[in-house]
Amino acid sequence: MAIYLGLGTNLGDREMNLIKARDLLMKHAVLVVGQSEIRETKPLGGLDQPLYLNQVVEVQTDLEPLHLLLACKLVEKEMGRESVQLPDISKVANLSFGRPPCCTPSEWKSRIIDIDILIYHQVSMQSPQLILPHPGNKERDFVLAGIRDLDPSFK
Repeated sequence: MAIYLGLGTNLGDREMNLIKARDLLMKHAVLVVGQSEIRETKPLGGLDQPLYLNQVVEVQTDLEPLHLLLACKLVEKEMGRESVQLPDISKVANLSFGRPPCCTPSEWKSRIIDIDILIYHQVSMQSPQLILPHPGNKERDFVLAGIRDLDPSFK
């Protein structure tokens, strides 16, 4: 199995944000080797926000899962996403499609980019820092459809 990341954006030039995120990932030792169709979706929680553009990308990297997560957070910060903190890697969390554990749906905010690790090979892990595969994978049709774009045999 491969490594899949989910990209999402609902601010600014959304298509350019996806392109820039893919380019910046490559500057952090994350090679994008495949990309799904781009899908437009409503924001989580039925919030009054602009629609999202979402895409799944297949990547290759020598980074271990937590270091890949840190690379994703660095890209979010470099692109200007607000409230991205780069804490000690032991405190970085794979949030459920951008939802901080302290917040309610009314506090979810639009974002220039959101990058989630969806699948990291066949790794299954649950820790305070990271849950793999991503717990929201089966809740979001665009994720399943995007992975199937890249791997039609994915179940």
